[in-house]
Amino acid sequence: MKILVRMSLAMIALGTMFAVADDHADSRPLFYGQSIGIVTSDAPAVLAAMNKWRSTDAGKATPNTVVLLQNIVNGDYQSTHGVNIFYADGAAMDTSAKVLQGNKDWSEFQRTLSSLVDFEWENTYAILRAKVNEGDVSSPNPASIVYGITVTDANVFMPAFNKLWNSEAIQNFPGTVYLGTSIASGTMAGTHFVTFVADSRGKLTEAIIEMQSSDEIAAYMESASESRKLEATNMFFELKRWSNGG
Repeated sequence: MKILVRMSLAMIALGTMFAVADDHADSRPLFYGQSIGIVTSDAPAVLAAMNKWRSTDAGKATPNTVVLLQNIVNGDYQSTHGVNIFYADGAAMDTSAKVLQGNKDWSEFQRTLSSLVDFEWENTYAILRAKVNEGDVSSPNPASIVYGITVTDANVFMPAFNKLWNSEAIQNFPGTVYLGTSIASGTMAGTHFVTFVADSRGKLTEAIIEMQSSDEIAAYMESASESRKLEATNMFFELKRWSNGG
């Protein structure tokens, strides 16, 4: 299990910060993300440090959304938590970097965080599609499951996935659904990921089981089986989210 998009990679957990509808006819990403896996024994201190940073002038000025996650199922990795950072576009990434450069509050936050956690992995990715409808997710602490995959034959995989995406199994899923692609993933295997988000772990688990038993999933598995490899299945839930404009 080599891809942790808690993007969560998973991320997932991705919420509704930028995407409001499926727009896969447009080849441009809906938004971008960076995920970081951390190991900590003091989650309350991490949360307090992140709260403090985001309350600073620089923390309020960065045009991004930051999400702190707690891992439930984590594959081969030791990470207890994850941090997702979402950007509406490349300009938001660049603006955020300029705000942080040489900022004393940011430097203090980095020192504090480094004393509280061990950094295990990080990656960057783009969200290509989103099934996000009003009311899909209403909980402040939704749960997510991420399927990390390596696409070996896009000419076979995409038609099969397109058919699945437009099916009732996906469009009527009681939560949000995302398709993402990896941009930079270090040692993690995988070219793409699919994230499902629901209000709670129990609701998510039951919805996934129902979806997996559908005829649409059976047809997808038969059509796409030789064109993609499942790398990992990971689960986590959202602890807190900080959103700024951008």
